Order: sequence, then structure tokens, then C-alpha cells
Amino acid sequence: MTDKQELIDKYRDINVDYQWWDFTESDFRSICKRMGVELDKGEPSFSGFWSQGDGASFTGSYFAAFAESAPQEIRNYAPADEELHRIADELCLLARMYFPAYVTIGRSGGRYVHECTMYVNEVEPKYGELDEWAPEVYEAVERGVQDLMRDLARWYYRALEREHDHLTSDEVVWEAIQANELDVMRDA
Repeated sequence: MTDKQELIDKYRDINVDYQWWDFTESDFRSICKRMGVELDKGEPSFSGFWSQGDGASFTGSYFAAFAESAPQEIRNYAPADEELHRIADELCLLARMYFPAYVTIGRSGGRYVHECTMYVNEVEPKYGELDEWAPEVYEAVERGVQDLMRDLARWYYRALEREHDHLTSDEVVWEAIQANELDVMRDA
């Protein structure tokens, strides 16, 4: 192993020993806002990247009144991200069929925070009573929103994973080593 590779391995986490996820989280918050998802305080949550149960999730609420504008808002914000386009489009379609409604999103307890810990806690039709919906309509809305919110959490986790992989790559770690003059300190 070369001295350079030894240094890279020694300082592998030099770029991720602080809140390296801030930019990705800020981006996710902007995306959620454009889709009509209001995150609860302290959300989103994640753990990663090498263990069973790793993933991302969030709690909050979703108001379908934003669904109509979400596809265009997302395309303006992230023009090349087809997965976000799909999620926004499907939320819009669901809203056109069954809404307006207000949905709360919860997370089951435990030590895991991956997307499968998320569930729809409550669906409140904006107009009329929930009793007016047939049970299969309620289930379709609940399942549809839950699946799309889980897809959104998966998107967030993949974005975090890409950022983490980038920050811990040999090239970027070496740049940090050189910027902090850690490569010359070993020779002193």
C-alpha cells in the first residue's frame, strides 16, 4: 500500500465528521415544501449506510391542495430528476381522484428509521366526513399516500448515500488531506 493510500484510509471520514448532510437535508426540505409535505420539527431522520434497518423517514403532514402545482414546481426545481417528477405526478393524480384531504404521516417506534417504518396516521377529507368515503376509497388514499411518502423517503436516503459516497471517495478525501496539509505533516 502506498503512503498516499494509507493517508486516504486513515482520513477516510475527514469530510463526514460533522453535519455533512446539511445541504442534502435543506434540498429535501425544499422538495417537501413544493409537494405540500410539512415536516415535523426535527425531521427528516436517517441512519446509514451499512446496516440492516438503515434508511430515511419522516413524520409530518401532507395537504393535497398543493398537489395540483407540485408537478410543475418540482420540474422547475429539479428538472432532471425523473423520480421526483413521478412522485409529484402520482400525488397529483391521487389528489384529483380523492382529495382535497389532509393526511398525517407517522413513524412506528423502535430503533429503525427506514421508509417502511412510515405509515399514514390519519386521513381527513377537507370537505365532508370520512364516513362518506367507501372503505376501499379510504384504503386506496391511505395506501397511495403512504407508498408515495415512502418513495420520497427512499429518494432522500439515496441522495444522502450519494453525498456520503462522494465525500468519502479517494479523490475527495485526498483533496481534503492536501487542503489541510496532512500530507506534509507526516514528513515533518
